[in-house]
Amino acid sequence: MKRHLISAMAALCILGAADAAAQGPRHHHHLGRYGESGVELSVGYLHSGYKHKEWVSEEVERDKGLNGLYVGVTKDFTIVKRTLYFQTGATYEFQNASNRFSEAGINLVSDRSEHYIDIPVRLKFAMDVLPDLRAFVYAGPTFDFGLSSSLTYRAKVGDHVEKFTYNYYNGKIKSNTITGYTPTLPAGAYRAFDVLMGGAVGVELYDIAVVKLGFDWGLINKNKKKEIADYLTTHRNLFHLGIGVKF
Repeated sequence: MKRHLISAMAALCILGAADAAAQGPRHHHHLGRYGESGVELSVGYLHSGYKHKEWVSEEVERDKGLNGLYVGVTKDFTIVKRTLYFQTGATYEFQNASNRFSEAGINLVSDRSEHYIDIPVRLKFAMDVLPDLRAFVYAGPTFDFGLSSSLTYRAKVGDHVEKFTYNYYNGKIKSNTITGYTPTLPAGAYRAFDVLMGGAVGVELYDIAVVKLGFDWGLINKNKKKEIADYLTTHRNLFHLGIGVKF
């Protein structure tokens, strides 16, 4: 699957280069067609959190969340010139959260890491604000493919460092324990696939620079086990802030 995703990202870059060659040299004194369409390379900060809600009591609990970075490539396809576009591409996300705490008198360090590939399918509306500045807003679904999601505990028991790794997608545990101690672990596995619905606002400057921020809401209950999903919903929500370069 990774090879197919890399091939898709390369195809978008080639398509953007061909589009640039066809449009001729860039004029920097005003917004040209490069600001209207083309390939965008972007990087940014993201923060995601999990929202848990019980069916019966409607009690809501939110995780502290994970922080991370993303890098992506997208392509705008013009529907209405200088106004409406179809946007798609691929984005890689990495998130992490670490914590120190004590349990049963044992000092623990937890480390949670997640890796994703996202495929957005959006409609984008843009308008000229100044001769060299455009504002835009886009919205639509993002297909979210989890590559890995794990929670690792490290604990020093005497002279021995014990390590426990929980895989959120298959519910399996790897451990090197020799004392028999096991920390409190999640109750069930999560689905690797999700669909996020959301959008973003931003600006494009001088046909090149892009600044944007947005939010996405997870639509699918992440709990995989039926006995858990019957009473508990878990959704992943995502905030992102990024910069990009168009060519």
